[in-house]
Amino acid sequence: MKTIVYHQRLGDIINCFPAARHFANQGEEVFIECLPQYAGALDLISYAKWVAPSEGEGEILDFQIWPERYNEYRNSGQSYVDFMYSHPALVRVDQKIILDCVPDGPPPGLPDQYNLLAPLGISQSWNYPTLDILNKAEELMGDYVIMCESKYYFHKRHWTAQSIVEMAQAIKHAEKFMTINSAPAILASALRQDRPTYFLPQKNEWAQDNIAPWPSRVDVEL
Repeated sequence: MKTIVYHQRLGDIINCFPAARHFANQGEEVFIECLPQYAGALDLISYAKWVAPSEGEGEILDFQIWPERYNEYRNSGQSYVDFMYSHPALVRVDQKIILDCVPDGPPPGLPDQYNLLAPLGISQSWNYPTLDILNKAEELMGDYVIMCESKYYFHKRHWTAQSIVEMAQAIKHAEKFMTINSAPAILASALRQDRPTYFLPQKNEWAQDNIAPWPSRVDVEL
């Protein structure tokens, strides 16, 4: 039995999934310990279960970078995921994210065909002007739906996921998708290997934070 500890930030928790799958394939029962607001991420996979902070069992593997190891990460020059997977327990783990429980078809509230924009995040150091993102999305995708929380309104059609599974479902099913370097991009890297995804990367010294490219990703300049 193993418990992977990563308490917060959805994208970082999803980045733990390859490790969880590796241990599960070795016959281990695997738990991921994170805050309750992220527990729904475990509904995306079949090979690990959620456990609340301080309730993990078996071997405890703490892979968290923020805040204690953040300066070490910055000084390493490695990408965020490569630094995380340099942990001695993870050096031979395939970093590919497998989400085996995402339903087919669009989630409630979205039509059968749509393009989707995810312009928001909470931990980006390089920030793009929102209007520039909206204009580029229209240039590249034509008509689109903005995926955002209900408290945001961009005078465009918008849709709010009611769960992390719905977010993943919306990203998977979109005809075209555009996103910044945030959790939706990490979901797209797993779910959109063969569907167009326009990606707004972090720049300059913050480029270290960008997730690894995948075949259908197109990096966009504003």
